[in-house]
Amino acid sequence: MKFHERFNIEFGIEEVKRRFVNRAENRIFEEVYYRESPSQRSRIRREIAYELGIEYRSTLDFKIYIGTDFYRWLQAIEAFYRVSSYRASIGTIIESLLKDSEMDLAIRWENGRFIRSGAKLLDENLVNEPLHWLTDSKYMSVLAPYSKGLEHYLQATKRPELLSDVITDMYEALEALSKIITGRDSKDLSANAQLFLKEIKASDPYKNILKEYIPYANSFRHAVADSSKRPILSDSEVESFIYLTGIFIRLAVPRA
Repeated sequence: MKFHERFNIEFGIEEVKRRFVNRAENRIFEEVYYRESPSQRSRIRREIAYELGIEYRSTLDFKIYIGTDFYRWLQAIEAFYRVSSYRASIGTIIESLLKDSEMDLAIRWENGRFIRSGAKLLDENLVNEPLHWLTDSKYMSVLAPYSKGLEHYLQATKRPELLSDVITDMYEALEALSKIITGRDSKDLSANAQLFLKEIKASDPYKNILKEYIPYANSFRHAVADSSKRPILSDSEVESFIYLTGIFIRLAVPRA
Protein backbone atom coordinates (compact mmCIF):
# COMPACT_ATOMS: atom_id res chain seq x y z
CA MET A 1 0.00 0.00 0.00
CA LYS A 2 1.29 3.45 -0.94
CA PHE A 3 2.16 6.03 1.73
CA HIS A 4 -0.79 8.31 0.97
CA GLU A 5 -3.15 5.33 1.16
CA ARG A 6 -1.77 4.21 4.51
CA PHE A 7 -2.27 7.68 5.98
CA ASN A 8 -5.45 8.52 4.08
CA ILE A 9 -3.90 11.54 2.32
CA GLU A 10 -5.89 12.79 -0.66
CA PHE A 11 -4.41 14.48 -3.72
CA GLY A 12 -6.03 16.41 -6.55
CA ILE A 13 -5.22 15.47 -10.12
CA GLU A 14 -3.08 18.58 -10.72
CA GLU A 15 -0.90 17.74 -7.72
CA VAL A 16 -0.51 14.17 -8.98
CA LYS A 17 0.52 15.47 -12.40
CA ARG A 18 3.04 17.84 -10.76
CA ARG A 19 4.54 14.94 -8.83
CA PHE A 20 4.75 12.83 -11.99
CA VAL A 21 6.64 15.64 -13.76
CA ASN A 22 9.08 16.06 -10.87
CA ARG A 23 9.74 12.34 -10.71
CA ALA A 24 10.27 12.22 -14.47
CA GLU A 25 12.73 15.08 -14.21
CA ASN A 26 14.65 13.35 -11.42
CA ARG A 27 14.74 9.88 -12.93
CA ILE A 28 14.91 10.59 -16.68
CA PHE A 29 16.15 14.13 -17.25
CA GLU A 30 18.80 13.93 -14.55
CA GLU A 31 19.81 10.30 -14.17
CA VAL A 32 19.47 8.94 -17.72
CA TYR A 33 20.30 12.17 -19.52
CA TYR A 34 23.73 12.43 -17.95
CA ARG A 35 24.60 8.89 -18.90
CA GLU A 36 24.51 10.03 -22.52
CA SER A 37 27.57 11.37 -24.31
CA PRO A 38 27.79 15.17 -24.82
CA SER A 39 26.97 14.82 -28.53
CA GLN A 40 23.98 12.62 -27.74
CA ARG A 41 22.74 15.09 -25.12
CA SER A 42 22.80 17.80 -27.77
CA ARG A 43 20.81 15.56 -30.09
CA ILE A 44 18.24 14.92 -27.35
CA ARG A 45 17.78 18.65 -26.72
CA ARG A 46 17.33 19.26 -30.43
CA GLU A 47 14.76 16.48 -30.68
CA ILE A 48 12.79 17.88 -27.77
CA ALA A 49 12.89 21.39 -29.26
CA TYR A 50 11.65 19.97 -32.56
CA GLU A 51 8.88 18.00 -30.86
CA LEU A 52 7.66 21.05 -28.95
CA GLY A 53 7.98 23.33 -31.96
CA ILE A 54 10.36 25.76 -30.26
CA GLU A 55 13.68 27.29 -31.22
CA TYR A 56 16.67 25.20 -30.24
CA ARG A 57 19.22 26.95 -28.04
CA SER A 58 22.09 24.96 -26.65
CA THR A 59 22.36 27.13 -23.53
CA LEU A 60 18.79 26.50 -22.31
CA ASP A 61 18.07 23.78 -19.78
CA PHE A 62 15.12 21.42 -19.93
CA LYS A 63 12.86 23.34 -17.58
CA ILE A 64 13.00 26.46 -19.74
CA TYR A 65 12.40 24.36 -22.85
CA ILE A 66 9.46 22.44 -21.45
CA GLY A 67 7.99 24.65 -18.73
CA THR A 68 5.63 23.04 -16.23
CA ASP A 69 2.80 21.86 -18.48
CA PHE A 70 2.10 18.15 -17.94
CA TYR A 71 1.43 17.37 -21.59
CA ARG A 72 4.54 19.18 -22.80
CA TRP A 73 6.49 16.94 -20.44
CA LEU A 74 4.87 13.88 -21.95
CA GLN A 75 5.86 15.13 -25.41
CA ALA A 76 9.40 15.81 -24.22
CA ILE A 77 9.71 12.33 -22.73
CA GLU A 78 8.58 10.76 -26.01
CA ALA A 79 11.15 12.83 -27.91
CA PHE A 80 13.89 11.90 -25.41
CA TYR A 81 12.99 8.24 -25.75
CA ARG A 82 13.14 8.30 -29.57
CA VAL A 83 16.80 9.25 -29.72
CA SER A 84 18.13 7.97 -26.39
CA SER A 85 20.79 5.30 -26.10
CA TYR A 86 18.96 3.98 -23.03
CA ARG A 87 15.45 3.37 -24.31
CA ALA A 88 14.95 0.20 -22.28
CA SER A 89 15.86 2.06 -19.08
CA ILE A 90 13.51 4.94 -19.91
CA GLY A 91 10.66 2.55 -20.65
CA THR A 92 11.15 0.82 -17.30
CA ILE A 93 11.28 4.15 -15.47
CA ILE A 94 8.09 5.39 -17.13
CA GLU A 95 6.22 2.23 -16.16
CA SER A 96 7.44 2.77 -12.59
CA LEU A 97 6.37 6.43 -12.59
CA LEU A 98 2.88 5.53 -13.73
CA LYS A 99 2.62 2.75 -11.19
CA ASP A 100 3.83 5.01 -8.35
CA SER A 101 1.44 7.88 -9.13
CA GLU A 102 -0.98 8.68 -6.33
CA MET A 103 -3.92 8.21 -8.69
CA ASP A 104 -4.54 6.88 -12.16
CA LEU A 105 -3.44 9.51 -14.68
CA ALA A 106 -5.53 7.82 -17.39
CA ILE A 107 -2.49 7.30 -19.59
CA ARG A 108 -0.27 4.35 -20.39
CA TRP A 109 3.09 3.85 -22.09
CA GLU A 110 2.87 1.89 -25.33
CA ASN A 111 5.53 1.43 -28.03
CA GLY A 112 7.42 4.61 -27.16
CA ARG A 113 4.44 6.91 -26.70
CA PHE A 114 1.83 7.86 -24.15
CA ILE A 115 -1.72 6.78 -24.91
CA ARG A 116 -4.90 7.73 -23.11
CA SER A 117 -6.37 4.77 -21.28
CA GLY A 118 -9.86 3.54 -22.00
CA ALA A 119 -11.43 0.13 -21.51
CA LYS A 120 -8.43 -2.16 -21.07
CA LEU A 121 -9.61 -5.04 -23.26
CA LEU A 122 -10.79 -2.72 -26.05
CA ASP A 123 -7.59 -0.69 -25.87
CA GLU A 124 -5.52 -3.83 -26.32
CA ASN A 125 -7.51 -5.24 -29.24
CA LEU A 126 -8.63 -2.08 -31.01
CA VAL A 127 -5.82 0.40 -30.31
CA ASN A 128 -2.58 -1.31 -29.29
CA GLU A 129 -2.65 -4.19 -31.75
CA PRO A 130 -3.62 -2.06 -34.78
CA LEU A 131 -0.91 0.42 -33.80
CA HIS A 132 1.62 -2.42 -33.83
CA TRP A 133 0.44 -3.81 -37.17
CA LEU A 134 0.61 -0.38 -38.82
CA THR A 135 4.33 -0.08 -38.10
CA ASP A 136 4.90 -2.18 -41.23
CA SER A 137 6.40 0.18 -43.84
CA LYS A 138 3.50 -0.65 -46.16
CA TYR A 139 1.14 1.21 -43.86
CA MET A 140 3.10 4.38 -43.08
CA SER A 141 0.43 6.53 -44.73
CA VAL A 142 -2.09 5.01 -42.32
CA LEU A 143 0.09 5.07 -39.23
CA ALA A 144 0.78 8.82 -39.44
CA PRO A 145 -2.85 10.05 -39.10
CA TYR A 146 -3.74 7.18 -36.75
CA SER A 147 -0.91 8.07 -34.38
CA LYS A 148 -1.75 11.75 -34.69
CA GLY A 149 -5.33 10.98 -33.70
CA LEU A 150 -4.20 9.13 -30.59
CA GLU A 151 -1.95 12.06 -29.66
CA HIS A 152 -4.81 14.52 -30.15
CA TYR A 153 -6.98 12.32 -27.95
CA LEU A 154 -4.34 12.43 -25.24
CA GLN A 155 -4.08 16.23 -25.45
CA ALA A 156 -7.88 16.65 -25.50
CA THR A 157 -7.96 16.10 -21.74
CA LYS A 158 -6.74 19.67 -21.45
CA ARG A 159 -7.94 20.94 -24.84
CA PRO A 160 -11.41 19.49 -25.57
CA GLU A 161 -11.51 21.31 -28.91
CA LEU A 162 -9.07 18.67 -30.18
CA LEU A 163 -11.70 15.94 -29.92
CA SER A 164 -13.05 16.86 -33.35
CA ASP A 165 -9.51 16.57 -34.75
CA VAL A 166 -9.40 12.99 -33.48
CA ILE A 167 -12.41 12.17 -35.68
CA THR A 168 -10.72 13.72 -38.70
CA ASP A 169 -7.42 11.95 -38.03
CA MET A 170 -9.09 8.55 -37.67
CA TYR A 171 -11.05 9.08 -40.87
CA GLU A 172 -7.88 10.00 -42.75
CA ALA A 173 -6.21 6.85 -41.44
CA LEU A 174 -9.04 4.64 -42.68
CA GLU A 175 -9.15 6.50 -45.99
CA ALA A 176 -5.42 5.89 -46.46
CA LEU A 177 -5.94 2.22 -45.63
CA SER A 178 -8.74 1.92 -48.19
CA LYS A 179 -6.40 3.27 -50.87
CA ILE A 180 -3.82 0.62 -50.05
CA ILE A 181 -6.32 -2.22 -49.93
CA THR A 182 -8.14 -1.26 -53.15
CA GLY A 183 -5.11 0.03 -55.06
CA ARG A 184 -7.10 3.14 -55.99
CA ASP A 185 -4.83 5.93 -54.75
CA SER A 186 -6.82 8.75 -56.31
CA LYS A 187 -10.16 7.82 -54.74
CA ASP A 188 -11.48 8.99 -51.39
CA LEU A 189 -13.09 6.69 -48.83
CA SER A 190 -16.59 7.31 -50.19
CA ALA A 191 -15.56 6.12 -53.65
CA ASN A 192 -13.54 3.20 -52.27
CA ALA A 193 -16.04 2.02 -49.64
CA GLN A 194 -17.73 -0.85 -51.50
CA LEU A 195 -14.54 -2.25 -53.01
CA PHE A 196 -12.74 -1.84 -49.69
CA LEU A 197 -15.40 -3.90 -47.88
CA LYS A 198 -15.30 -6.52 -50.64
CA GLU A 199 -11.52 -6.81 -50.46
CA ILE A 200 -11.47 -7.25 -46.70
CA LYS A 201 -14.36 -9.75 -46.95
CA ALA A 202 -16.59 -7.85 -44.55
CA SER A 203 -20.18 -9.03 -44.20
CA ASP A 204 -23.12 -6.95 -45.42
CA PRO A 205 -23.89 -5.25 -42.07
CA TYR A 206 -20.50 -3.54 -42.23
CA LYS A 207 -21.67 -1.72 -45.35
CA ASN A 208 -24.22 0.11 -43.21
CA ILE A 209 -21.65 0.85 -40.52
CA LEU A 210 -19.18 2.33 -43.00
CA LYS A 211 -22.02 4.15 -44.76
CA GLU A 212 -22.72 6.01 -41.49
CA TYR A 213 -19.04 6.34 -40.55
CA ILE A 214 -18.18 8.39 -43.64
CA PRO A 215 -20.73 11.26 -43.41
CA TYR A 216 -20.31 11.39 -39.65
CA ALA A 217 -16.57 12.04 -40.00
CA ASN A 218 -17.07 14.39 -42.93
CA SER A 219 -19.32 16.59 -40.82
CA PHE A 220 -16.15 17.48 -38.90
CA ARG A 221 -13.77 17.59 -41.86
CA HIS A 222 -15.97 19.97 -43.85
CA ALA A 223 -16.48 22.24 -40.85
CA VAL A 224 -12.74 22.61 -40.21
CA ALA A 225 -12.73 26.24 -41.36
CA ASP A 226 -15.55 27.16 -39.00
CA SER A 227 -15.21 25.57 -35.58
CA SER A 228 -18.62 26.93 -34.52
CA LYS A 229 -20.27 24.54 -36.99
CA ARG A 230 -18.61 21.42 -35.66
CA PRO A 231 -20.89 19.12 -33.66
CA ILE A 232 -20.24 19.05 -29.92
CA LEU A 233 -18.49 15.86 -28.87
CA SER A 234 -18.15 13.91 -25.68
CA ASP A 235 -14.97 12.12 -24.70
CA SER A 236 -16.73 8.74 -24.74
CA GLU A 237 -18.14 9.30 -28.23
CA VAL A 238 -14.69 10.07 -29.62
CA GLU A 239 -13.23 7.08 -27.81
CA SER A 240 -15.86 4.86 -29.43
CA PHE A 241 -14.96 6.28 -32.88
CA ILE A 242 -11.33 5.32 -32.28
CA TYR A 243 -12.47 1.79 -31.43
CA LEU A 244 -14.67 1.68 -34.54
CA THR A 245 -11.70 2.67 -36.69
CA GLY A 246 -9.71 -0.07 -34.95
CA ILE A 247 -12.36 -2.61 -35.94
CA PHE A 248 -11.94 -1.78 -39.63
CA ILE A 249 -8.15 -1.92 -39.28
CA ARG A 250 -8.42 -5.35 -37.66
CA LEU A 251 -10.54 -6.53 -40.59
CA ALA A 252 -8.18 -5.11 -43.21
CA VAL A 253 -4.64 -5.64 -41.91
CA PRO A 254 -3.12 -9.14 -41.72
CA ARG A 255 -2.24 -10.07 -38.15
CA ALA A 256 1.46 -9.52 -37.49
